[in-house]
Amino acid sequence: MTSSETPPGSDPKNAEAPQIPEILIRSGSAFILAAVAFGAVITDLWTFVALVVVAGGLLTWEWGGLTRGSGFDGTSLIATVCVTAVAILVAMGRPDLALIIFGGTAAAVAFAGASPRHGAWALAGLAYVVFPAWALVWLRSDPKLGVAAILFVLAVVWTTDTASYIGGRGLGGAKLAPRISPNKTWSGFFVGVLTPGLIGYGFGLALHETTPWCLAGVSIALALACQLGDLLESGIKRHYGVKDMSQLIPGHGGLFDRVDGLLPAAVVAGLIGLRNIAEPGAGLLIW
Repeated sequence: MTSSETPPGSDPKNAEAPQIPEILIRSGSAFILAAVAFGAVITDLWTFVALVVVAGGLLTWEWGGLTRGSGFDGTSLIATVCVTAVAILVAMGRPDLALIIFGGTAAAVAFAGASPRHGAWALAGLAYVVFPAWALVWLRSDPKLGVAAILFVLAVVWTTDTASYIGGRGLGGAKLAPRISPNKTWSGFFVGVLTPGLIGYGFGLALHETTPWCLAGVSIALALACQLGDLLESGIKRHYGVKDMSQLIPGHGGLFDRVDGLLPAAVVAGLIGLRNIAEPGAGLLIW
């Protein structure tokens, strides 16, 4: 058989079909996700709430599939309803009711598990999704600086991810946590933590009302949370012996795989926003 011949039983069309490079798939998925997120942020508060609710439902589905082997089961449904209620109540300025809803749901999820171990993982998943959703909606609810606050958080997270990848690939060196994530290096970690400081400094110059160096420090704090969130999710996946949380996003795996750094960074940003409870966006950005 010559090199130009086709093996018996094979499909010539499939054999000759060009494969789309992985980098193009990843880039395309990332662009679409970024465009959707940006559009929801700048449109209005309730569009952003809708995005958070949809994302929360997908995250609870992925968590259930990983920890219980069942995606949209009763526990995932309860968690999704909780995320939805919390997001809406926080947007309406009723964090007191949101806290009651979360407390009741947490108790129900913890005691409804088939075993203490399953209950603990279900409760962890609920907190893992609800608190970042709460923080993001609260920051966006600031009528003056809500949009800027969310765009700032997203810019820091995206810069952290990109800088970590480039730094780790370009510089190499010692592994950061080989038992948890073999591909991560200390060089990527430090580049990923320090580079977002430039984003904070740039935001500070653009806002005029804040100290750029202080906002650079805030960026580094969020980048550190982002890195730790990445390691946390890698550790959870390693515990369950999986590479990705799901195959929802082409080239990236699951939604958790894409927002693993955003979740803890959002919580840290929300905690910083407590500096100004009436205007959390200003609490995060104005120093």
